[in-house]
Order: sequence, then C-alpha cells, then structure tokens
Amino acid sequence: MKLIMYGVNRDTVSADDIHKYGLNEPMRRCHLNDISRFDGVSEVVLLTSDNRNEYYLYIDEQNFRHGDLLRYLSSHTGKCLEEIILETYSKFNDDVVKHLLGLTSAANREAESLSVLEQAFDESCQNGTVGDVLTDLFKEAITFSLSLFDKRALYPLVSGYETKTIKSMEQYYPINEDMDFLIIGSNESINQMSKYIIGKTQAYMTFLEKNEKSKAMVANIKKWMALTDQTVWAKGIQSVDLSQLVYRLSKADIVIIGPSIQNAWLSNELLDDMSEMRPTAKKQLIIDLCGSQDETLFSDYPNLSYIQIDDTLAEEYSLEKIEEAKAQYEEYLTSQTNDFMGKFNRINEEKVSVLPLKEQASHNVSYIKKISYKV
Repeated sequence: MKLIMYGVNRDTVSADDIHKYGLNEPMRRCHLNDISRFDGVSEVVLLTSDNRNEYYLYIDEQNFRHGDLLRYLSSHTGKCLEEIILETYSKFNDDVVKHLLGLTSAANREAESLSVLEQAFDESCQNGTVGDVLTDLFKEAITFSLSLFDKRALYPLVSGYETKTIKSMEQYYPINEDMDFLIIGSNESINQMSKYIIGKTQAYMTFLEKNEKSKAMVANIKKWMALTDQTVWAKGIQSVDLSQLVYRLSKADIVIIGPSIQNAWLSNELLDDMSEMRPTAKKQLIIDLCGSQDETLFSDYPNLSYIQIDDTLAEEYSLEKIEEAKAQYEEYLTSQTNDFMGKFNRINEEKVSVLPLKEQASHNVSYIKKISYKV
C-alpha cells in the first residue's frame, strides 16, 4: 500500500487553461466518488484552492493504474492525455507527507490557508472516501501548521500577527485552562490564533458575532474542533451578540481585537460599565491588532494592560537568524515526516499480515473499456 498525490497548479498549467480544471462543490463530490471506485484505491481526499487541485490517495499499488486518474482528468478537462501528463505533478509516500505538512505552514511564503486542508478533509469525510490513513495524515498536517507557533527558533520565518500576539500573551500571562478570552473581529490570523489557543490550553473563548464573517469564522472553528476530535471542549466555546459585550468584557482575562476592526470599540463609558458589573478589580490584557484604539484611554484603569500590535508583520531578523530558522524548520519538517512514515509503515505491515488477498474490483471495467489507450 502506498500514499500518492497527483496535482495541478498555476505554475504547471497556463493561465488560459487553468479554468478547465475548476471544480465546484458538486464536481468535487463527483470526483471523490468516481476516483474512490477506481481499482486499487482505498482512500481519496481532494484538496482544492484558487491555486491548485491535488488528489491524495491511499492505494494498493498492485491493482491501481495511474493511467486511470490521468484519463479521468483528460475527460474532465477536455484536454488530450499528453497535455495532462505534462501539466500534472506527482509525489509518493514520504514526499506526499512532507508536501502536505508544508502546504499550510506559516514558514512557507506561498502557503495555503489552513481552511483549505480542513475543507478537503471535511468533504472527504462527508462523502465517505477517507479512512484511517488519510485521516491521520490530514490531522497531522493541521496540527503541524499550528505547532509552529510554539517554536520560538522558527519565528524569523513565521513572524506575523500570530507570533507577536502569542509573545505578548506569554509576557503578561501564563496561559492556562482557567482563562477567559474575548475575541472581537475575524480574519485568517484571528482564526489561526483561536485554534492555537484552543488546542494548547482548552481555555474558555467567547467570540463577538458582529457580522456574517464573524459567524462564518466561529462555524469554521467549531468544524475544526470536530475534525480534530476536540469537541469535548465545545462547551467552552461561545458566540454572543453586542447585547452581551459589557458582561463578556467583565469576565475576560484577555481581549483580542482583530485587524479587521476599523473603529474604536472600547470607550470610557464601556470600561466604566464593565468595572461596575464586576464586584472586584481584575487584571486584564487587551491586545489591539487594528490600531484604532486611543492608547491614552487606558491610563485611568490601572488593572488593564493595553498592547497595540501594528500592521508591520515582519520583525527585523539578521540573515544569520533567518538561515538558522530555515535549517531548524527543515529539520522539524523532516522529523515529523519520518515519524508519520514510521507509523504508516507499521500499519501497512499489520494489514499485510492479517488481510486476505483482494480480488480485483469490477466496478471500473466499463470506464477502462470506454478508453482503450494506455499510459
């Protein structure tokens, strides 16, 4: 049994032809179901974004015919087989793992959003085309992306809102499971920080749902929790509307205002109302990523610590530090790849020792007869 991946992206396909590979949701479902029935295919996940389509498969190499997939893409795009061969790229086993782990890594300047992995994994789960192997692989990739924020030595490569916020929190508070967070705003950085905090501490998190984007982000986070088996802490995740803002402010240990917020949300009146609601003074940290708050406002509130993180994402690191971070990242990526492949090989050995010989499936015969040439 092997892991394989076939893909196309904007670098391998001309700008004039890239639309031919486009897949909407019904098409993705069709591709998953069709390819899962190919001879030798045990599991399949289809990852798509504006930049790429990638098919991840767990196959029996004795029965799987690579030409089946290439001919399928030829039929879908209306392009000749020779063009498909030239435009696709492929990877096998450990190269598949290393590629997927790095695909959404913050150390990769052309990284895809973490939600791209989550959507691919979720759709394959809904369509029943993923099993234990690809489930473990995609969960490992999601965990890997978030784990980079724990590694200070990699910050020259992954510096941004996320790492600056994490460093600020660690400076003021040792983050623990008893803490309350209030999140105002929504964007990819806020999304990733929220998942990092939930995965690391299982702290209580309240999201202010001020618009449809905020609601969509909360829904995405809850879906991520389900995909990564963290629903046991679902009770600690809440979303509220503006009517509960004062109460939630009074409970929060850390307030994070996202970069998408355009106006100053905190005023003297709001902070006074918060203080009146709380029976005793409480130490709080407010992290402002939007820069719209008036810093002088907080001088009248000695228990509030206010930090403004500007939109200059990249910190200044020496070339030596950057090169050191690149080497350590490559070492970490290789180590995680090797760990996964070690488990993968052990599982394969166990399957070989217990499974009977599998007869070649007959469900793909009509497709093979329809297209007579071979690859």
